[in-house]
Amino acid sequence: MSPISTTPPKNPGFDTAKSGCHAMVTGSSGFVGARLVEMLLERGAKTVIAFDIVPPSPTLMERFEAVQAKTGGKIITLSQSEGDLCSDSAVEAAFQKVPQLDVVFHIAALVGPFHKREMYYKVNYEGTLRIIDNCKKYKVPKLVYSSSPSTRFTGGDVENLTEDDMHIPDTFVALYAETKARGEEAVHKACDNETFLTVSVAPHQVYGPHDSLFLPKFLETAGSGKLRIFGKGDNIISLCHNDNYCHGLLCGADALYKDSPALRKYYVVTDDEPQYIWKIINSAAVAMGFADLEKKFHLPVWLLYSVAYFCNFLTLLTGKQFKLKPFTVKMMIIHRYFNIKNAKCDLQYQPLKTFDEGWKETIDWFKVNWLPQYKEMGAKEL
Repeated sequence: MSPISTTPPKNPGFDTAKSGCHAMVTGSSGFVGARLVEMLLERGAKTVIAFDIVPPSPTLMERFEAVQAKTGGKIITLSQSEGDLCSDSAVEAAFQKVPQLDVVFHIAALVGPFHKREMYYKVNYEGTLRIIDNCKKYKVPKLVYSSSPSTRFTGGDVENLTEDDMHIPDTFVALYAETKARGEEAVHKACDNETFLTVSVAPHQVYGPHDSLFLPKFLETAGSGKLRIFGKGDNIISLCHNDNYCHGLLCGADALYKDSPALRKYYVVTDDEPQYIWKIINSAAVAMGFADLEKKFHLPVWLLYSVAYFCNFLTLLTGKQFKLKPFTVKMMIIHRYFNIKNAKCDLQYQPLKTFDEGWKETIDWFKVNWLPQYKEMGAKEL
């Protein structure tokens, strides 16, 4: 077990893993969690417990096997019954997989707008309490919590704000945001500045190779010819390449030492350069050979909200969920970009990749790995 340090790390972003640590990553089959598992081994971690209710796919297992062969590190994967964040026995059993864990990265969460309130609380809040309780029981000194900027959203524009300018609101824009905020509060409350140190690190709009949520959804709609720009299409957002976010999480772990300015704090990490969201979505669509969105009419905001609220009404009547919701419209028309000076100062975070580098890498990956499958299956089947 690595002892709790009382001085700042000399090489932030690398020391935790280079110490030959034993780590756990919850949500390890997801986009961020899987890359974090790989990066931990690439930077020198000895063992990583990959905790997820979804066992690694054959493709992900190939990635895990490759990084183990390259680094000599070990990844302990779990079955579906073993990776259940809602099970007391499953969570405790995971903590017993190695003699002593040095750090836990809690990434797992129930996402999306389509789940029931009790499920959000069961996974995102109560699941986090289980992680905290077992960290304390098994004397894990560090917990890094993956939070979300939506925990601070009130529905208005976010323009170059720091964490000091944003606070957890009384009313949340979505249940996901509410339950992630409650989990974050519990993580910070558990920190004691002696034997258990915690921090929360949040990205904004993660992208990169292997993404199965953000970019594919836009590209599928663009490929079908149905995608249109919302409103004027001039809103700006911060994005975060997956490697940059995982690096930020590792910087968060390295910033956990006694009396650290990062203790019990919430940080946003992103790429350095905010982007016009519709411009980059369009660039991806055109790169795949789809129609230029700028040459199509834009959807008026009033029309989008009218349809979204009507969909909400239909959900109340029928129970059926619809993709278009007022929250979805809001997130696609407002500015959402952040000032990350606090993460650069307290966590000594610096993006590993610029947006231009990361976006090109992402587009190239999608051309090779996503586009052929899309063409083979056909837009209608997707």
